[in-house]
Amino acid sequence: MASQGRIMLAGAAVALLAAAGCSEASKAPEGQVVATVDGTDVTIHELNAEIGMIPNGGNGAPRKLVEEVALARVIERKMLSNEARKLKLDNNPGFLLAKARTEEGLLIQALQADIQQKVGKTTREAAQKFVDENPMVFADRKIFTLDQIQFLRPDNIDTLPFKDAKTMAEVEAILVGANIDYRRAPQQVDSLTINPKLTSEILKIISTPSPEPFMFADQPAGAPAPVIYISEVTTTKSQPFTGERAISYAQNVLQRQEIQKRLAASLEKWQAAYKPKIAYAKGYSAPKANQPAKAPAAAAAPAG
Repeated sequence: MASQGRIMLAGAAVALLAAAGCSEASKAPEGQVVATVDGTDVTIHELNAEIGMIPNGGNGAPRKLVEEVALARVIERKMLSNEARKLKLDNNPGFLLAKARTEEGLLIQALQADIQQKVGKTTREAAQKFVDENPMVFADRKIFTLDQIQFLRPDNIDTLPFKDAKTMAEVEAILVGANIDYRRAPQQVDSLTINPKLTSEILKIISTPSPEPFMFADQPAGAPAPVIYISEVTTTKSQPFTGERAISYAQNVLQRQEIQKRLAASLEKWQAAYKPKIAYAKGYSAPKANQPAKAPAAAAAPAG
């Protein structure tokens, strides 16, 4: 029934739009304007942007059909937003807050894009130097297969006896005994894509006579708390990454690093400039400078 309702609603919208096209509208739009909605222009740029939002470009549907569907979406959006304005919903505090947040987010994206555009392409010479200086990433690239346990960092982690665990089975027993939810599954780690410091630590651990499980932490985007990873290397495969592919990869890495460096420098400069311009109400303040940051992904250490 719900899907039937949606079909009926879609049909009604198309019918309304068709009727609107046959109304007393003035002369047909021209130039960059492809349609008007109660006097508001819909431009070719809006239409093209909407087409760009259609997944997979319409999966091979005829261009004219994709164009018509996209234009109908833009017109419907303008029509419904006009009705919302008539009801003065654009003055709703929740709407104004969401609008400001969205606008700020878009401006930040534009600011980041502006900084990125000013970073020139990394030279081939710099990329070759980077490849030569990071053999663990390129010429001596390793792919590790791990038996890995993942769990959110509990508040009482310092009291859990992981230092006494010599095997993954013992680690698992500790988690079961502490009633901590976890996931255990094989994983692959490629030295091409991880922090070289982590690769170095893993190589040190597996080079010992009796390698034990090792632990590191990270806080992936969206995770409510740091994630603890306890792993044991089951196999190690050498797979050198060299030649033109390595040079191209290194150029991209160095360019991303330079962009991040400039973004961080700009943020630091703006934070310093705005610091005297920020005032807090009673009971509010900036985070403490010594507040612990998220656990670094390169911090590998034996679990036992």
